[in-house]
Amino acid sequence: MTTLLVAATDLRRRIRNRSALITAFAAPLALAVVFGVLVGGAGSGGFRIGIVDADGSHMARAMTAELTHGAPAGGTVRFAVLPSPAEARRRVDDGDVDAAVVIPAGFGAAARAGHARSMLVVQRADRLVAGEVARAVATSVGDEIQRVALALRVLAAGGTAPSPALVQAARRQPVPISFGRIPLGGRELDAAAFYGASMSIVFLFFTISLAARSVLAERRDGTLARILATPAHPAAVLAGKTLSVAVLGLAGLLTVWAVTALAFGARWGAPGAVALVMAATVFAVGGLSLLIASLARTEQQADAYTAVVTFSLALLGGNFVGPSQMPALLRTLSLATPNGWSLTAFTDLSADAAGLGSIATALAVLLACGLVTGGVGLTRVYRGMRA
Repeated sequence: MTTLLVAATDLRRRIRNRSALITAFAAPLALAVVFGVLVGGAGSGGFRIGIVDADGSHMARAMTAELTHGAPAGGTVRFAVLPSPAEARRRVDDGDVDAAVVIPAGFGAAARAGHARSMLVVQRADRLVAGEVARAVATSVGDEIQRVALALRVLAAGGTAPSPALVQAARRQPVPISFGRIPLGGRELDAAAFYGASMSIVFLFFTISLAARSVLAERRDGTLARILATPAHPAAVLAGKTLSVAVLGLAGLLTVWAVTALAFGARWGAPGAVALVMAATVFAVGGLSLLIASLARTEQQADAYTAVVTFSLALLGGNFVGPSQMPALLRTLSLATPNGWSLTAFTDLSADAAGLGSIATALAVLLACGLVTGGVGLTRVYRGMRA
């Protein structure tokens, strides 16, 4: 009963304190919206690649027609025919197209003679991904031309001379470039859901650390001694303070979930599984935050320790980068952090590729982290209260 009374009192105090509301609700929601809109918008626009036919041969015209008409409308990669290399450079520089592929003069004649002639890629230095997309298109076209030439050479080497009609048809055929997707049973990761979870986890560290910070502040002001002079047991007081910030942190996560889902249509996954991951995340981050704050002797030290550890773990855990942008080393290191495991579970749920069985490992790791670090942290804070 004492624990619930302390928790309710402490929670009312924190709700009246607008800084706690900003940390638990406003800040993670604002950053989730900003990151989700910016990253989601950047990823949904696709790439617009310019095609320049500076050769004019039948092969070049067939390649241009295949690229411009073979790509599906509204697809990730779209193509636009440009009149000249100079125009391609201008359009790429102005940002009208993301990159351009130039089929140089003499390309068709070189291909018919069995010689390789490189296509040119025009790209800006600050649009490396678009340049790689254009280079992949040029490579695909070149590989197809080489395939046709190789088939003709194999026929000739085998003693079967290809007929003039076959050679002519092979050299004139359009390059069959297809565009499509291979479904893997999931769906595209929702940026608003990912950054809603990642930003909430970052600020969860600061929210949970308020419990230990409150003990330090009350010790400084002398109110802690008066509280401990009452029949209330120190363990009940500490449990109440911890419970209040845990409820505040969980409420912040639930609020971000609800707002991003209702206002932006963010897909977080199965509600029951999402709620379990949120509760486990609060438990794990809460334990680690208490341990960090328990190492401090003043409020300023608690703030500094929490900030350093929080942003270090956020960088290692991938909170500030999308999962598809994480290098292999960072993905490995992220599994050494509770936020990394939490984001892995949220990502699997959002991509609709995981159920409770698939995230069981992540849940177990989060619970173990909370038990170990929280147990040590609570013990240290409790000893500090009795000192």
